[in-house]
Amino acid sequence: MAKKRRVLSRTAKRGAKKAKSGKPVKAGQVHKRAETKKPPAVTRHIAHQSVSLEPPARERYVITVENIRGDTSIGDLLVTFPRTREVLVRNGLRLEAENAGDIYMTLDAFSAMNGLKTLGLVLEIVEAAKEPLPQSPPAQLVTPPAV
Repeated sequence: MAKKRRVLSRTAKRGAKKAKSGKPVKAGQVHKRAETKKPPAVTRHIAHQSVSLEPPARERYVITVENIRGDTSIGDLLVTFPRTREVLVRNGLRLEAENAGDIYMTLDAFSAMNGLKTLGLVLEIVEAAKEPLPQSPPAQLVTPPAV
């Protein structure tokens, strides 16, 4: 016996779905689709904020006479206490252009390079930092009238 073939048009072929092999569905039952788990929707709430052009706030480290230690950098020390420059130069600090990296060193590294004890160097620097800078008389903006 010859089987009859059903001829489908091209459009019907495209829309036709292949049957899945598996358990046959009984009459009256509805085949349930497996739900795909979707990640939870991410919602972004954008608050109306004013835009500031300032750099982000950083932790501020202020050098005082009480917190001069071996881990204090030489550059910070020279900016905060200019009098300490004399002590450091006397103990071997070179401030020429080719040795400009010395200002990034800590007092521990500086004392080790120059054969000094860190505690002695720190005490000497603290004494120099405590000395007040000489006050120059204020500059006169107006000259007194000549008599």
